[in-house]
Amino acid sequence: MQKHPNVNSVNRYNATILGMHNYYTVATHVNIDFHKVYFLVSKSLNNRLYRIRSDTGAISKTYEKFYGKYNYKKWYIARLILFPVAGIKTSNAKNLNQEICNYTEEGRKRIHDNLRAINHKILHYIMENPVQGQTTEYNDNRISLYIAQNGKCSVTGKILEIGNMECHHKKPKELGGKDEYKNLTFVLKDVYKLIHAVEIEIIEKYKDILNLDKKRLERLNKLRLKVGNCII
Repeated sequence: MQKHPNVNSVNRYNATILGMHNYYTVATHVNIDFHKVYFLVSKSLNNRLYRIRSDTGAISKTYEKFYGKYNYKKWYIARLILFPVAGIKTSNAKNLNQEICNYTEEGRKRIHDNLRAINHKILHYIMENPVQGQTTEYNDNRISLYIAQNGKCSVTGKILEIGNMECHHKKPKELGGKDEYKNLTFVLKDVYKLIHAVEIEIIEKYKDILNLDKKRLERLNKLRLKVGNCII
């Protein structure tokens, strides 16, 4: 970041911090260990970033979700907040939880909660691979949106995957739409194609592929109307 104090450098740094936190979160006394790490690197970080960091900038929804409960000194580069090295606490491992089953209400709730967990590998990928040519606001909101949607398509509810996900402008920029959070939604690629399809053959092709029920078709049609297309 010292040589290249830009959005891409900050995103790579934050992705690294978040990735380490996710990997080590089940370790005992991990907070103590990461505080030791922070103590060892803090002087170097301060010296290297002193001339390029700021005390003001934007706090992303991603930061609020993972680090909002901590009260660490906030540093910003390229107006993006840096994730705190020591912002981690031990979480209970869930692999052997005997309460996770289909036979009790609590068990079903725990299964549902586990399914809602986001894929940190994909989150890491999104953070390290901003969409070229798009604004900082768009790429920052793209990260937050993936988390808010629990890594699922807003139309079908299916899991988003690398290579099969599109961050869609509900109101197109050519119609006055902006890169703000509320104007974006993550969908599968086939859903994205069907939102924008105007030719009957293309529409029928992706309708057959997706096989949407009434509820999901209503979600799709709301997005089609916002881009100026008719309902199907």
